[in-house]
Amino acid sequence: IYAEGDIHVVQGPHYAYSAWLGKPRVLFLNRCFYGDSRYDLSIGWLNPDGSRDFMNHAMPEPNGRLPELKPEKTGGKTIVFADYGRKDWAHSMAQKHNTEHIRYHPAEGRDQGPLEAAWRDFGIAVGNGSTALVEAAINGLRVISYDPRHVCRNITDRKQWLTNLSWAQWHFDQIANGRFWEHLCIE
Repeated sequence: IYAEGDIHVVQGPHYAYSAWLGKPRVLFLNRCFYGDSRYDLSIGWLNPDGSRDFMNHAMPEPNGRLPELKPEKTGGKTIVFADYGRKDWAHSMAQKHNTEHIRYHPAEGRDQGPLEAAWRDFGIAVGNGSTALVEAAINGLRVISYDPRHVCRNITDRKQWLTNLSWAQWHFDQIANGRFWEHLCIE
């Protein structure tokens, strides 16, 4: 974890993350925001506050194929997405947003049915750091994230947001052929 290098790579918020947070030239790899988590990965430069710089501001075209943006919903019931181990937070957010609907992290071991039911049955998604909020935004739900670093904060133009987000994640063949590095390379 502490070996010297020109660039350090941390995987997820677990391996070596705290050792390199706040230090320069650290690539942070994590699960994808949408798509197939087996073949896609998000990659960006780790910022001192724990967010990432994907170098993806005002991108003119998407990086690969984008998922279809569903029509935006107006109104509707609210669902709270709980981050792993944050049940108390989720319950307080459910009270704050006047809803009984909480979707727990899959690792919590609860059978909650397919996510598609949430996209169909709800109009507002509340969460903190959950990547499910990205899918909620793609599926037309209004998203409220309490994490100031979340990629779903302050979405004004969903098409541009999704185009920018596409430059935050990379398919395994783009990683193998170095395309991700061409995009992120800083000298």
